[in-house]
Amino acid sequence: MKRRTKVTLIVTSCVVAVGLLAVTGVTTYHKMTHKSDATVKTGYQSYTVTTSPALSMSGKVAASKTQMLNTPTGKLQQINVNNGQTVKSGDILLTVTNTDMQEAIDNQNDMIAKSNRAVNSAASALKNAQQSYNQADPEAKSALKDGVTQAQQAVTDANTDVQDAQNKLVDLQNKLNVNLTAPFDGIVSVDDNTKDGLPALTMNTTEKVLQATVSEYDYNKVHSGDKVTVSGIDGTPNQTTAIDKIEQIPAEKSKGTTYYPFSAHVNENFLYGQSVKVKVPQNDLKVPSTAVYKGNIYKIIDGKASRINADVTKIGTSYIVKSGVAKDEKVVLNPDSHLKNGEAIND
Repeated sequence: MKRRTKVTLIVTSCVVAVGLLAVTGVTTYHKMTHKSDATVKTGYQSYTVTTSPALSMSGKVAASKTQMLNTPTGKLQQINVNNGQTVKSGDILLTVTNTDMQEAIDNQNDMIAKSNRAVNSAASALKNAQQSYNQADPEAKSALKDGVTQAQQAVTDANTDVQDAQNKLVDLQNKLNVNLTAPFDGIVSVDDNTKDGLPALTMNTTEKVLQATVSEYDYNKVHSGDKVTVSGIDGTPNQTTAIDKIEQIPAEKSKGTTYYPFSAHVNENFLYGQSVKVKVPQNDLKVPSTAVYKGNIYKIIDGKASRINADVTKIGTSYIVKSGVAKDEKVVLNPDSHLKNGEAIND
């Protein structure tokens, strides 16, 4: 009897133990499953769609037009400008004396003196011819008349030679002193450190431009007419302007990368030669790569996930979104296989 009771108790204990293990397993499974569901439903995060960061680069400020002037050869007679002076188009910057022309003038003065002597000689010959004609008897005058006529023509020719020589002298004198004038309004630079002793002059327009370059990798991100922010290294001055032109021919290479020049007008607050910072805002919409799941983006509309078959292009660790979402809209940052279309997002 005691033996049967003992067996019964052992069997009952085993059954109870198995039952408890089963209940515990079910409870644990339920909790694990419930916890997983809770994690899926409460673990999604939102991301606000933004544009790509602005391109940053450096540049210089320069005159929109610079022209080195050809100083006439000769001896400097007078300079009328100082370095950095503002001038108007047509202003006389300097005057030089053409030494070669001075020699020609001296020769021409000798020619005039010679022509004047010829005039005096012809006039004397005419006087003598007229006296001989006047004193001759009527029979001899007929023979002397041609001599008077020839003497009168010689005087006329001599006077013509003198006038021509004097006109040429005036022309040479006008070329003796040569003026260098400003070709346009602007600021003149004067360089006195030259070999020939004549100052070298350079004209710069008062209109200033930004000169910068963009790399081959960002070339298609910059366009004529795009807004660009230009500022001094310390932040001042600061101006938002528009790109005027982007060159197709590269300007330089650095460590194997090709760079292309572009320019934009800036105001008078910038200095010639000033180093500046340049920022070109970008309009491309950008999302992290985790926000795209199997080509889909889940846009959050009224707190719920709305699946969108987005037109995206991967660049590095991000995607550029071409359509489907707009700036400042929110999308699910970390969609996965558990996320359902229309599921509430509590972020």
